[in-house]
Amino acid sequence: MESSIYQGQSLLDKTVEMTGTIDNIFEMSLENNLSITDNLKIGDTLKYPGKQLKVITDLFNNKNRCATMVTEKDFEVIIIDDGIGAMVIEKTFIVR
Repeated sequence: MESSIYQGQSLLDKTVEMTGTIDNIFEMSLENNLSITDNLKIGDTLKYPGKQLKVITDLFNNKNRCATMVTEKDFEVIIIDDGIGAMVIEKTFIVR
């Protein structure tokens, strides 16, 4: 089985999408000559000749894909705070 990489996908995402379980990440890594932490290029293809857990792989299609990669731009959106213990009502404790 072969599958293309889409925006925001990591090897972890593709492993779950193609095999149905994260347990196969090392097999996927070896089969495709990748490190499990490598950034994947959009449009590249990954191979997996092993068994699939169809109950999980059938959940993914062209409109529903795993894509959990976080970019630097994503980190800019995250508001950093010290948690609820450091919040001041009406200043840093804001109900949205």
